[in-house]
Amino acid sequence: MSEGALGGPVGAAPLRRLLALWGRRLELAEVEHALGEAGSPRFAGGKDSLGALGAALERLGAGGTRLAATQAGMLRAQHLPALVEHGGRCWVLREIRDTRRLLDPGDGRPVEVAATELAQAFAIWLERPDRPAEDKGPSAAGGLIAAALGARRRLLAEVAVATLLTSILAVATAVFTFQVYDRVIPSFSYATLWALAGVVGVLIAFDFVLRMVRARLLDRVSRDIDEEVSVSVFRALTGVRLDARPRAVGTLAAQVAGLELARSFFASTVLFTFAEVPFAVLFIVLIAFIGGPLAWIYAAVALLAVAVAFVAHARLKSISRQQLQAGFRRNGLLVESIQGAETIKAFGAGWRFVERWREATVEIARMSLQSRAAIVSAATVTTTLASIAYVSVIVMGVQLIEAGQLTLGGLIACGILGGRVIGPISSGVNLIAQAQQAAQSLRSVDAVLDLPPEREPGIELLAPAGLGHALTLEGARFFYANVPVPQIDVPALQIAEGERVVLVGPPGSGKSTLLRLLSGLYRPAAGRVLIGGVDVSLLEPELVRGLVGFLPQEVQLFRGTLRENLDLGGMADDDALIGVVQELGLDELVRDHPRGLEREIAEGGSGLSGGQRQLAGVARVMLRRPRVWLLDEPTAGLDRAFEARVVSALGRAFAPTDTVVIATHRPGVISFAKRVLIMQRGRIARDGEREAVLLALRSAAERGAGAA
Repeated sequence: MSEGALGGPVGAAPLRRLLALWGRRLELAEVEHALGEAGSPRFAGGKDSLGALGAALERLGAGGTRLAATQAGMLRAQHLPALVEHGGRCWVLREIRDTRRLLDPGDGRPVEVAATELAQAFAIWLERPDRPAEDKGPSAAGGLIAAALGARRRLLAEVAVATLLTSILAVATAVFTFQVYDRVIPSFSYATLWALAGVVGVLIAFDFVLRMVRARLLDRVSRDIDEEVSVSVFRALTGVRLDARPRAVGTLAAQVAGLELARSFFASTVLFTFAEVPFAVLFIVLIAFIGGPLAWIYAAVALLAVAVAFVAHARLKSISRQQLQAGFRRNGLLVESIQGAETIKAFGAGWRFVERWREATVEIARMSLQSRAAIVSAATVTTTLASIAYVSVIVMGVQLIEAGQLTLGGLIACGILGGRVIGPISSGVNLIAQAQQAAQSLRSVDAVLDLPPEREPGIELLAPAGLGHALTLEGARFFYANVPVPQIDVPALQIAEGERVVLVGPPGSGKSTLLRLLSGLYRPAAGRVLIGGVDVSLLEPELVRGLVGFLPQEVQLFRGTLRENLDLGGMADDDALIGVVQELGLDELVRDHPRGLEREIAEGGSGLSGGQRQLAGVARVMLRRPRVWLLDEPTAGLDRAFEARVVSALGRAFAPTDTVVIATHRPGVISFAKRVLIMQRGRIARDGEREAVLLALRSAAERGAGAA
């Protein structure tokens, strides 16, 4: 689809219909005016036309919409609704029904057409990045916490028993007060007073021990759940398919860290409140037994406090979600700023990141004020209700005493028990904010757990012993994120066992992505990738990792020792490790440090040069001794001397039957190849023997120079 071949204009009625499907209802004249002001964007009009459509959407209040020009045949259900051109008109593609497609012209009279009619049609994909997340039923992360709590039912039962006993002790305190005022004071019976005080003293000591034991039990439960659940989430994170992993590393890390808030809430704080709230009903019954009508006051206050809590809960629901997302974005900005501090300083861009941080902080502070206002309002109302209840009980209690229906001791005892009614309810109101934050944190962890795993559940994976080394692509297409524009589009590719292939092409042509597809780290959205004639998605990941050695373009080192960074799998013996270090020239890095291979490496390999990190990456692959070598710019960042050394070492490491695919732009590496693939825009533009392809490239370059 060339940018010069303009299609028809984007219609106002279909665009209005698409926005209505997003929940934004507008007048047709308003949409027409916005499109006209933007310059009447057209299909296949290139970046200018997409920019014009984006400007129109901005005028219509749909700013932040992501746009991409594509073909209708690339669209899947998750990409809908989208705008397509068919029969010279603009339509909204609403549904995909097997081999049929549902088109809506915007006038309420949709039609069905065959998928083949739309395969090559111009299309515009639209997606709002701020689309609110939908509630998808029970939380997966919440299920992990619930399962961990369920496995510790006995400990939780002991906590419940301890809470029951401490609540009963509160009743004993009220009874003590009741007896002192009604029995001891009238007769000044000190023997009874000391006896009652002794019993209550023992109960207070017992209450102290129970509370300490309960706290220890909850700490133990919290610790065990933290270990169990966090390991499960981290295991799920490491098992996510790389092509499905979000690009925002800081945001992803913050999402996983959100589990700590949810775990601490459900495993400790909330248990106390939930254990005490049921006793509020028991205390109301006891007040009714002692003070009769006084119980109605506390019952009414409890119901009003619960109503206030529900109102605050509704107000906090959307605020907490927005506040958490803003916090994730700010955390991502922090990680970016730390990782790119050198670049930021070198280009004097510190002011830009400070401004972004300020904007994010202001946004979070604004939402925090809204959240705190809701909580403070609810807490203030609850406190006021408690004061009203106390005054009302005193007023009514005096009248009941005058009528002979209540004693002074009974009135004081009701006041003590009333405090135990209002206390748990006030605590529940104070937990509202934490509950909302915990719930949203669980949803953020769910977003991680919902990412596609490398091992598809329910599929029996294969581990054949004699798997070959040939690589095959069949109708492979790959899309980054949710954008229906293919980054890789290779109808067919065969790389035989023992073949040496070099990938060349301009930056962004898809070389690195193709290597990741061949390695099985990425899964194609359409088509298949085969290793030894078997679909890589059906093979055990451990088998693929042992067979395939992949060197990424950017070598990542981790905090630990140099030995650990070179031998990540922990399987290489010392002889092999020393041999590879000497062969690649890394022995200089070892000799320059008193600890040798045990020298500490900082996070990201800070302190090492780019060339040293590159040599470490090559050493990793060589130590694995794979049968399929997929190397992305293996000599990047190396001077000619070290490049020759690496090329020589790799040449000795390749076995005759090993399959080798190298992406490079360095002439010295091309000498490996007997076959060269030239990539452009995710497609293989040329495929042939090395000399023939290089001769064709030189001829094309000479013709271009002559024309210039």
